[in-house]
Amino acid sequence: MGEAYKLLCHHCSYNQKIYVGVGFRYIRLPEIWEWFEDEAGKERIRDFMQDNSTRHSCFQGLYICEKCNYLLNATYLYMESNTDTYKNSYDCPRCSEKMPSMPVDEELDHGLALACPECGTEKLSVECFLHWD
Repeated sequence: MGEAYKLLCHHCSYNQKIYVGVGFRYIRLPEIWEWFEDEAGKERIRDFMQDNSTRHSCFQGLYICEKCNYLLNATYLYMESNTDTYKNSYDCPRCSEKMPSMPVDEELDHGLALACPECGTEKLSVECFLHWD
């Protein structure tokens, strides 16, 4: 199950809705392959689907750029078989630095303090507004 959050800065105009967690579309590799956007990643998914030893983890996550604090709401995908591994990765859309290899895993509404990626002077208020499957 996933959650949707509203992130809001009370100092500037920054606001964003993000979706984190896992839903039904993230359970099986054939379904992930259907909606996965990165073509190289789709090829890797296709390869891993042929291997019965494949295990995977896939969910929506929040990546925080360590250089500029940009918040990227994106899919995390890790696949592993007896002979191969794959983990998708992202570059920051703002500063082009490599994003962390894992999204934050703390509950957003349970104490994770996010700095505003626009003004940097305020911690974002976080409000859960939806639970999704």
